[in-house]
Amino acid sequence: MVALSTSVVIVNYNGWPLLRGCLASLREQERPADEIIVVDNGSRDETTRFLPVEFPEVRLVDAGRNLGFAAGNNLGIAHARGEVVVLLNNDTVAEPGFIARITEPLERDPAVGAVAATMVFAGAPDIVASAGIEVYRDGLALDRGVGLPRATLTAPAPVFGASAGAAAYRRAALDDVGFFPEPFFMYLEDVDLAWRLRLRGWEAVHAPGAVVRHFYSASSVEGSAWKRRLLARNRLWVIARCMPTPLLRRGGWAVLRYEAMAGGYALTRRDWAALDGRLRGLMGLPARLQERRVIQGAATVSAEKVGRWLQSPLPPTELLRVRRLTAELAVNGAGSWSGQQAAPPA
Repeated sequence: MVALSTSVVIVNYNGWPLLRGCLASLREQERPADEIIVVDNGSRDETTRFLPVEFPEVRLVDAGRNLGFAAGNNLGIAHARGEVVVLLNNDTVAEPGFIARITEPLERDPAVGAVAATMVFAGAPDIVASAGIEVYRDGLALDRGVGLPRATLTAPAPVFGASAGAAAYRRAALDDVGFFPEPFFMYLEDVDLAWRLRLRGWEAVHAPGAVVRHFYSASSVEGSAWKRRLLARNRLWVIARCMPTPLLRRGGWAVLRYEAMAGGYALTRRDWAALDGRLRGLMGLPARLQERRVIQGAATVSAEKVGRWLQSPLPPTELLRVRRLTAELAVNGAGSWSGQQAAPPA
């Protein structure tokens, strides 16, 4: 098994206390990364002043403005020299052995293009926050394993894709399919990338021993109007760009049913952010459909094969249960770091 060079990329925006903890955890790794890159999205806190002093080994890429998660990571990946690119949220802390364990599947199998870490709640480190991405026939994407005891996910397993909050990507795979879609700004850009990797035949696996503790939504408040708007918009864009036509023909009714239910639920709750997000998603469809032609034209895996990864849509009651569980864990399991903590859902 040949060792691959590794670059860690972390996007930061006004998160110095969180970033400091993340970088400190990377210093404690038995197998250190070959390079660590922090992309600072125009922070107005102490990041650019303190980072070079406390972590001189870290390469700072100053974006000068808030590019968002997608474009910020793309900038970091463009500067990375490693054969493996490990992405971490600035609000994560890597447990010992993380770097070695998340790169191992890529070194063992050249068909693997992405590796999902085990993300656990910082305040409840025995509870899983994400063990990869699951995708459903109605286009919904959820964190795999959320709410499960960490001890139940101990064996490596194939997954649809990796959550970019803690993931490793083979650089050759990224060069093959392209980086994150920058118009998304943040949220579901990793789902879009997971689809494109699948369409090009790259495999994704979960590495259970690669664990990070996540201060959930510390950077963007869980349940905020901002987050709801982007999730609603970007969901439509992922489907428009990535879901193959045969799957849309067979499952389009499920996509429309979900939108009708979600839109109706938002209307009854006067969730104008979610409704606005859907409107913005529809307005952006012409550009996304142009991108779709390129993505689908480059696919090397049949729609039937990709479709085997899609799960049956969740009943509305189960979907609400999962979302309430996630929100509850995000609040009660977030933990705190230098006084910062995720706020309750809006």
